[in-house]
Amino acid sequence: MLLPAIHFEGNCNEAISLYKEVLGAEVQAIAYFKDRPADSGMEETLPDDFVMHSEVKISDVVLSMTDGGEKRPTGDNFSFIIIKENKEEVTDIYNGLLEGGKEIIALAPVFWASTYGLVEDKFGISWQVMTRE
Repeated sequence: MLLPAIHFEGNCNEAISLYKEVLGAEVQAIAYFKDRPADSGMEETLPDDFVMHSEVKISDVVLSMTDGGEKRPTGDNFSFIIIKENKEEVTDIYNGLLEGGKEIIALAPVFWASTYGLVEDKFGISWQVMTRE
């Protein structure tokens, strides 16, 4: 099993909420730093309401999402691709992810899809959104 991991800096719950609303994500598991045992040896400086670990399913892919861990640059080294059947679905998802984010490639027809766009959401995560054909 390959479990892609995304590290956030305190706004993981907000990202999960957005992905539930826009992408139909399902939370399969979630634990907060307040849930850790007192003798866990885990960093005590992180707030209790930070997400320690979550598994979030989007389409057929499960992602690990957390507020913990080392700081990492966001958005530069990977993107997710969402493929939908029609332009309306692609447009809705693109616009939902664009709120508070930035447009990298505007929605337009391309030779490999009737509609394609690239957006970086407000958390710095890059999403390629396109139709199947």
